Amino acid sequence: MFRATALVSLFAAVSLVVLPACSDDGSGDDDASGDGDGDGDGDGDGDGDGDGDGDGDGDGDGDSVCGDEWVEKDPEATSIMDAWGAPCMNDDACVELLGEGGICITNILGVYDLPGGYCTKDCALPDAGTTVVVDAEDCDPDGGIACVGAMGLFTACTPPCTSDDACQREGYGCIIMPNIGAEGDPSFCLMNPDDCCTTDSGECA
Repeated sequence: MFRATALVSLFAAVSLVVLPACSDDGSGDDDASGDGDGDGDGDGDGDGDGDGDGDGDGDGDGDSVCGDEWVEKDPEATSIMDAWGAPCMNDDACVELLGEGGICITNILGVYDLPGGYCTKDCALPDAGTTVVVDAEDCDPDGGIACVGAMGLFTACTPPCTSDDACQREGYGCIIMPNIGAEGDPSFCLMNPDDCCTTDSGECA
């Protein structure tokens, strides 16, 4: 479940200067307006408002914002982000939701921002070759919560998800862990790995 190259990338990411990156060029399907976005308003952004991009500032730059919605969800679905992965501004809010050891994280290794904060707990992985422990006892002895990360770099507790519908917070979707996830790993409610990338040197590719 872990690749040595991914670990090297994560080490490199920690030492990088944080720079803005990752944008959306606004391209898409053909429509009657000829702008390629499918909304017919001629601005190329797909939102139907005629401002020329998707960020609402009217400048036509097409920049996406970390925390904007990026996946389709059923708003009537039950969220798994009411406690684990809940929004937060400080650790106290997470202790109230998760009990002793609750922490609020806003960034992963200086590579990915977590919009609005993310309530979790620290946890332990058994070795450097393991990136996911499902039903981690140090996360929740009752099971259902996984410990994910890279030993010695970053670890966090979070519940697995099976669809975007479970991730009802705006700006979150159900994906495998970027960089360290491998085929067959469980998915988790996480940020948009493109829009929430904080470095432009390739760690988010």
